[in-house]
Amino acid sequence: PPDPVFLPAELEVLEVPEFYRLQRVDQDVAPNSSLHTRSETFLLLRAGSQPLVQATYAPFSIRQVTGIPASPGPPQAWAIRAVSLESSVSPAEHTARVLFHLHGEWDHSRARDLPCVTLHAHHRGRVARGTCHLQAPLGVCVVELEIPPRWFSLGSLHSHRSHRRDSSPLEPLEHPEPAELHYSVGECGGQEREAPRFLGMLELRAGEPERRQEVWLDEKVLLRVPNVPLRPGQHFTATLALRHNFTADSLTLRVKAKKGLQVVSARPTIPSTWSVHLERSRSPKHSTAVVTCQRLGDIPAIPASSRVSELAAFLHLDVAVENGTGGLAPARPLTWQVEYPGQDPEAQKDKLVWEIQVSERDIRALVPLVQELEILNTAPLTGIPRVIPVKLVTVEAGGGVSELTDPAGCESADKQVLQVSDSCDLVFVGGKESRGARGARVDFWVRRLRAELSFSVWAPLLPLRVQLGDPILEQLRGWRLPGGPDSAVVESEDPAEEPERRARSCRPQFQRTELRVLAHFVAHPLDGGRHLSYLPGPEWLLDVTHLVAARTRVQDPRVASLEAGAVVVGREPGVTSVEV
Repeated sequence: PPDPVFLPAELEVLEVPEFYRLQRVDQDVAPNSSLHTRSETFLLLRAGSQPLVQATYAPFSIRQVTGIPASPGPPQAWAIRAVSLESSVSPAEHTARVLFHLHGEWDHSRARDLPCVTLHAHHRGRVARGTCHLQAPLGVCVVELEIPPRWFSLGSLHSHRSHRRDSSPLEPLEHPEPAELHYSVGECGGQEREAPRFLGMLELRAGEPERRQEVWLDEKVLLRVPNVPLRPGQHFTATLALRHNFTADSLTLRVKAKKGLQVVSARPTIPSTWSVHLERSRSPKHSTAVVTCQRLGDIPAIPASSRVSELAAFLHLDVAVENGTGGLAPARPLTWQVEYPGQDPEAQKDKLVWEIQVSERDIRALVPLVQELEILNTAPLTGIPRVIPVKLVTVEAGGGVSELTDPAGCESADKQVLQVSDSCDLVFVGGKESRGARGARVDFWVRRLRAELSFSVWAPLLPLRVQLGDPILEQLRGWRLPGGPDSAVVESEDPAEEPERRARSCRPQFQRTELRVLAHFVAHPLDGGRHLSYLPGPEWLLDVTHLVAARTRVQDPRVASLEAGAVVVGREPGVTSVEV
């Protein structure tokens, strides 16, 4: 069949930071093209407002808004990311916190128009709601939603477990119950503009296990300490446990605490089994506690069901974080040492140093804020890194959000996919990565707070596909261009020779054709499998001609030349190739 005839109008997308023309794998020319219509497919990345499509056929051009019509209300649709800060709640910690922040580029001059976000919690037909107002300059807010106490009891459940006659109306939950979290965006004080979006699940627990850290002081004595930041004025309890085969009749525990910490009491878990004596002393920089423990009777047998741990708690130490010490270092060490009667003095030098974190503020979470969670790794094609800025913030009880000023640590889980800067303020791809991936993780931490981000990274699949609109460029008969080999201006003495001289000063004109460089962008599976994910699908290629224009050349420039990296122009008869 003859080649389709269509108007060579140039289509371009405006008001979009990044877009790519798409072409089907089995397609050579744009579909549905004629002298009256033109159809092309574009992939829009980081689209903020509604895009404009501009068609140009010099000297004429026209623009048209495309996309889904905007819903009633403000013209800009806010892109919002939700970060749930708790996976579970309990009667003791019954507040569910969710941070919301603007995702993508937004107009900071419209700070007064920032919307409100409503968090909805659904459980067994009941609903609890909380709202916050996004605030400049970070474009964030936090909803602190208090879960009703009855949600943690069987009496609130309309299920088979609630009709038992022997059930108390406020009997605790036997197993964690799921609650659904949704959120919606709307004008503050007005109606919600959209249906609530699903956020995730929240577990309701009758009791939350204590977060603690366990370290061995020696082969038979284990120390359990809380693994949470503390505030001045708070107390915490450290517990010592013994293996079931512990045989010594006495032991001495020495605890040396940095200024601002003090052991206030020592008590045995079972007073009839151990006697405990506490001696304390203080110096300008440290406080020291010596706890002498003497066995009074046999340690009770450990039940068979608990033999897995083979440990029995025998001593509790209450430690105070003194008031007025907020200006001291946030990490304060405690030195622990166990001694036995008749022990070799050299063995008594083994000590364990454990640090507690002290903070004036009740910081509950570390959250990394980014504007994008998807990266198109074009660095292998352009040599220019793709960078996403990261801003680390902390969330306090009460909903306060502040930028992190302390140095943080960070690491990319797979450096062959994604990199993170040493200062933890940039996530980037530099061109040396070997593949893409969906769910590429970057971890962040400061003290005992940890957070992570999960990115989709799409990498070009090599080799690229070079496509010419017509691989054969014919000479245009009767058309010539200035610039032949004898084009120098020379006066002809014989007027009859003037036409022949002019012919020698021109060169033949050849056809020109469009050049397209196309590529699949793929993500490899994290488990090392061979199944690739394609952006946006395996049937589509992305037009990357503009990205590789500076690296595209014609092998023999005498036969053809390249204009603007996208048009091949014939110059003289011959055969050549286009290389990237």
